[in-house]
Amino acid sequence: MSVTINEIAKLANVSRATVDKVIHNRPGVKKETKDRVQAIIENVDYHPNLIGKALVLSKNPMKVGVILTPDYNPFIQVLLSGIQKAEKEFASFGFEVEVKMLTTLEPAELISILIELENMNIAGLALLPLNSPQVINKIHQMQKKGIKILTFNSPLEEIHGFRYVGQNHVKAGAVAAGLMEKLLPEGGKVGIIISSKTLSCHPDRLKGFQTRLNEHDNGISIVDVKENQDKKEEAFRIALSYLNKYPDLSGFYLSGSGSDGVRNALAVANVTRPVKIISHDLVPETETLLKEGIIDFVISQNAREQGYQIVKQLFDHLIKMHTPSNYYYEIPIEIISREIL
Repeated sequence: MSVTINEIAKLANVSRATVDKVIHNRPGVKKETKDRVQAIIENVDYHPNLIGKALVLSKNPMKVGVILTPDYNPFIQVLLSGIQKAEKEFASFGFEVEVKMLTTLEPAELISILIELENMNIAGLALLPLNSPQVINKIHQMQKKGIKILTFNSPLEEIHGFRYVGQNHVKAGAVAAGLMEKLLPEGGKVGIIISSKTLSCHPDRLKGFQTRLNEHDNGISIVDVKENQDKKEEAFRIALSYLNKYPDLSGFYLSGSGSDGVRNALAVANVTRPVKIISHDLVPETETLLKEGIIDFVISQNAREQGYQIVKQLFDHLIKMHTPSNYYYEIPIEIISREIL
């Protein structure tokens, strides 16, 4: 039998109104009282009447926004499939998901979309925030208006919403470095291609990769670090420039997409010796290159599950009124090799 608000009020020795304020995170409750009520709610596994709420929301749906980076990145396409799965699952509760997709990684475009969603009276927002003062300020303004913020894939210290869904990217980069050491036991030169410095996941992966290599006398040297903005053609150009400048290049590390461009560069440069490649994100492109033996390892973060959790966490917080005990919903690091597929 489900527990009611009245029963929680009796257990906490407070009024029903006080419990209601705690559940809806409204002001006017002392911290000590709030902590006691929240502890009781967690221990009795209280859930609101979702059927009754669904009837109300069917007449006036609750809308949330999700902002994605450009879909020429295959990771975003897989992420979107998880979002769409959750969207269908929660639609019957009057929970609408408005997905907006950037065409660039420019702050001005993101701010324009933020304003558009704000004008749609969204209750919650999930996004990969660009590391831009203007973007951060705009999100802070939205939070002050009561819009619940969830960040995913790229955490920013300046934006602290109710939840972060994603991987520990510094750790993921360190895992990639450990694998590169095993692939190059005699050392060698490695070229790095990162997607963007404005999305924190990529500098974090780079930091983890560089720090791990610097901790050991492994003979591995990084020749350069360049951005490709998740574009295959830009990864091709960068990879070919590395191969032309460093004929003895031993490996590539990609913090995001573009591995197909690296494969094409190796073909154009007529490289017949083994060149080790480690990339992030298991998507159709990297899966194919793993099967072909072009990529050695992929560091996966289960894009479909991440997309599903983005919407589910918003639903749990806004509809079920669940406040997570841990800010981080961490997506496990998975090492994918050809043999696993």
